Amino acid sequence: MLFGACAPAEAIDLPADQPVAGAPDDGNAGDPAPAIEYAVDLEREQARGLLGMHEEDLPDGVRISRRGDDDFALTEDYVIGRRTVQLDDDGSGFRVMSVTIELPDGPETFELQGG
Repeated sequence: MLFGACAPAEAIDLPADQPVAGAPDDGNAGDPAPAIEYAVDLEREQARGLLGMHEEDLPDGVRISRRGDDDFALTEDYVIGRRTVQLDDDGSGFRVMSVTIELPDGPETFELQGG
């Protein structure tokens, strides 16, 4: 069995009054780093963009829960941003009729109207 080795990291001395990037604000080090906000509106827009799309044009990572009359087993884990679609054959191939996206405040489903 082989083990890789690397040189130990060198210690860096910082002045006691200099804030460390990403450190919480203790009232003396300036403003804390801003929180990263999840782009919910962008995710909704991208999910809606899948409606009506042909199956073969779906981006990687999109799950299919139903294809026509065939339902597929899915994991029950919750992954923020994951999109799950349902497909129906409209005569020209299978198209996305419904998209569910997993968002921080719960899943949202969008359906093709007048499909």
